[in-house]
Amino acid sequence: DVVLEEELDPSYEPSDEEIQNYAQWLGMDVNLDSELMWIAREGLKAPLPDSWKPCRTPTNEVYYFNFKSGESQWEHPCDTYYKEMFIAKKKELVA
Repeated sequence: DVVLEEELDPSYEPSDEEIQNYAQWLGMDVNLDSELMWIAREGLKAPLPDSWKPCRTPTNEVYYFNFKSGESQWEHPCDTYYKEMFIAKKKELVA
């Protein structure tokens, strides 16, 4: 496997399509949850936490590896955080 370097472009702005796709992946209804789309945008721009690096398998699949803990996973390490944030903010809006 190949360890990749995360390349963050400070001027990167995700497209509307990217935001909508990620929002749906987080569990949002893009029509009903439009006021929470900022969460998806923020999630797409989130850098990897310390100790995490993207890695590529011989079949070109990307996964994430934590060089401190030895943990590896397919999903971006911040995805759970943004899923939980969406759920919490949605509950606040409904309450």
